[in-house]
Amino acid sequence: MVPFRATARVQLHAGFTFEAAQAQLGYYADLGISHLYLSPIASAVAGSSHGYDVIDPATVNPALGGEPALIRLAEQARRHGMGLIVDIVPNHVAAHPSNPYWADVLAHGQASRYAAWFDIDWNAPGRDGKLWLPVLDRPVAAALADGVLQVERDAHGTAWLLLPEGRYPLAPQTQPDAAPGMPARALAAVLARQAYRLAWWRSGDAQVNYRRFFTISALAALQMERAEVFTAVHALPLRLAADGVIDGVRVDHVDGLRDPTRYLRTLRSALDAAGAARQLAPGTLGLWVEKILGHDEQLPARWPCDGSTGYDAMDQVSALLHDIAGGAQLAAQWRQAMADPRDVGQVERQARVEVLESGLKAEFDALVALLARVADEAGGAAADLGAVLLGTAVARLLVHFPVYRSYLDDEVATAADRGCWQQAAQAACAGADPAVTTAIQHILGWMLAPLAVNAPPTLRAACLRLRQQVQLLSAPLTAKAVEDCSFYRYAAQLSRNEVGSDPAVLGLSAADFHARAAERGRSHPRALLATATHDHKRGEDARMRLAVLSHWREWWHTHVRRFDRLAAPLGAAALHPADRLMLWQTLVSAWPAEAERVPDGFAQRVAEWQRKALREGGLRSSWRDPDAAYEHAAGTLLDNMFSAPAAQPLRQALCAAVTRLAPAGARLSLVQAALRLTIPGVPDLYQGTEGWDLSLVDPDNRRPVDYTTRREWLDETRRWPQLLAAWHDGAVKARLLHALLQVRRAMPALFAHGDYQPLPTTAPDRVLALCRQHQGQRLVLVVAIGMSAGPATHATAALPARFWGGARVSVPPGRYRNVLTGQAVESQTASVPLRVLSADSPVTLLIHH
Repeated sequence: MVPFRATARVQLHAGFTFEAAQAQLGYYADLGISHLYLSPIASAVAGSSHGYDVIDPATVNPALGGEPALIRLAEQARRHGMGLIVDIVPNHVAAHPSNPYWADVLAHGQASRYAAWFDIDWNAPGRDGKLWLPVLDRPVAAALADGVLQVERDAHGTAWLLLPEGRYPLAPQTQPDAAPGMPARALAAVLARQAYRLAWWRSGDAQVNYRRFFTISALAALQMERAEVFTAVHALPLRLAADGVIDGVRVDHVDGLRDPTRYLRTLRSALDAAGAARQLAPGTLGLWVEKILGHDEQLPARWPCDGSTGYDAMDQVSALLHDIAGGAQLAAQWRQAMADPRDVGQVERQARVEVLESGLKAEFDALVALLARVADEAGGAAADLGAVLLGTAVARLLVHFPVYRSYLDDEVATAADRGCWQQAAQAACAGADPAVTTAIQHILGWMLAPLAVNAPPTLRAACLRLRQQVQLLSAPLTAKAVEDCSFYRYAAQLSRNEVGSDPAVLGLSAADFHARAAERGRSHPRALLATATHDHKRGEDARMRLAVLSHWREWWHTHVRRFDRLAAPLGAAALHPADRLMLWQTLVSAWPAEAERVPDGFAQRVAEWQRKALREGGLRSSWRDPDAAYEHAAGTLLDNMFSAPAAQPLRQALCAAVTRLAPAGARLSLVQAALRLTIPGVPDLYQGTEGWDLSLVDPDNRRPVDYTTRREWLDETRRWPQLLAAWHDGAVKARLLHALLQVRRAMPALFAHGDYQPLPTTAPDRVLALCRQHQGQRLVLVVAIGMSAGPATHATAALPARFWGGARVSVPPGRYRNVLTGQAVESQTASVPLRVLSADSPVTLLIHH
């Protein structure tokens, strides 16, 4: 098996199949990649652009070429000295009639052999023992009256219910009564005898009685803790692993599983068994989890995995390159502009309240009902609390919970889990009514306190179920309220509104960054290191442009006032100040620096981002109830801005700002890339980000990749200083990535096993230096993490003159080669002037030889 050295994530779909990926293997091999990291490969809903809406986890998606094409891809990868990793989706499948498992439940209800695969509450009040399906665009009575629902019989004589998104099965006992063209009254009678209840989509959040992926009714959660479900869902990837087709798996949204710890233990054991078929030692096959960690949170030590998929690394590298004091000033300017004194934590807590009352109402109501049952089982004072009081108490706990979820099970709570719950309880009790405080303490006991040995088995089972249900709710609550809502409400600096980041954490010191990188090397040396993903809110280089604003906050404040003034005649006053400020940040982050005019397609991309931002924020429009008038006003502003002659001064101002901002952002981008490829872990390259990544939120970040240009970059002959000067085309970033990947190819043991040592500098606010060393091999990286006081008139990706001043760095004595320039460097003394060592490059990479 090829050791994990560097991965490249590719998004598969009907427009980019296994065959298309195979065509790029030569390029990725030349670049220095060891493994292609594939998005989900299992059969998905027809037309899926991402593959997470799986309909059959046991088969390879025919839209991608099917299993034969996957095998050919794996064989060709091996010929190029590469391997494959696949993204697996154990937490949910598509709740779609083309899913045979779901369809069987629709046809047979609780009698289906697959009914236990899904977390369905058949006894939920008001559902009459049926599966509630919120799939109609109108109430069912109206759908019947309007003829939206029809019956057809196939060539075998089987009757089906036709809906716009597909045909739904009918229960066997109702087949004789179902006929094409039957009257609405008769059809209603047939529907009443089904195991499911068709309903208006607007009823879903309050009435749905199956656990979903987040608030998406089209995705049904799986009971992965059941052995038969685990076996069925993992049969394909485990067989592919045993056959040598894949070398590892990435687990999608591990927090969506009822018991992640037991799941990962089971999966690690199964992967080791698959690896044994290839004579691989236990732990050789890769196992990574998609997990969003809090600022000071670490993966549970009990999890037998190789680490996360890299959101934590993405956040830490980004935070390092922000100015903390500048971030605080930007936050103050935001609050002043919004006339809103709340900080981001208060905004997030309000969003959590709203999500519990709307998007996750059915799940919350079910939790409160479970709490009431636990209280009855516990008896004593708890039995007098009542559902209303318990609901108020658990809502306060969830609103104040500090991380995505805890991992309580039937074992003793870990110190980390206990600390999270105690922190949440302390915050929830602050200012609460004494009765609510009493209820909170009871809930805390049920969540954390070990039950007495003689406790009734029913109480034990109820408490375990409670722990699981609370945790299964806290994760989607955080995701929906923070990433998918608050990030579009609070935008003091959008570069901190990123998946895996906390906008309240304004930056990270060099010392803290070093400590976290070293800890990753000790605990998870094969963890993935990402700075861009298929789920990021904005591209890695767009993020770095915005990071510059924390260093140049007064400059930015001046430009915002200018943009507002120039946009006023275009209808900007119709937009809320928050939406305008998010728009200005988005424009300067994504506008190509070399564009003398609005690039083709750019206006449409921004319009799609704006529509999503307004609806995700849920204040002035929403997905549930779009405000057509407000969205029209926002769209009109964009149309005027990009095309109206009167907007020329604004367009010129935006271009001028980007001209000054982009070179500084490019320097930070090069630093970001260099750190990702040198700190402990396995760097992950998201497709296309070898060049400048100025993408916006999905689906913009999943656009086709220009591989022709990227291949040309591999043959680029310009020297490093020339590339820094002509930085616009992206070749300088591609050169850096290629050079570092070649070093990783040539010295794999250094990166897999080398220690991590910070190197002292006399300017820790402007420079970070590190050393990786292993058995005589040594790498030194020196990067500029600071910024000049303001933009230069004719800036490039090279550092401004006199940036280093008299700053020095301590480098272990020896003879080195500068990987980027090819120059020999000899260090005889412990302290070296940075202006001599690095010249005007923001990145200096030295290899000891």
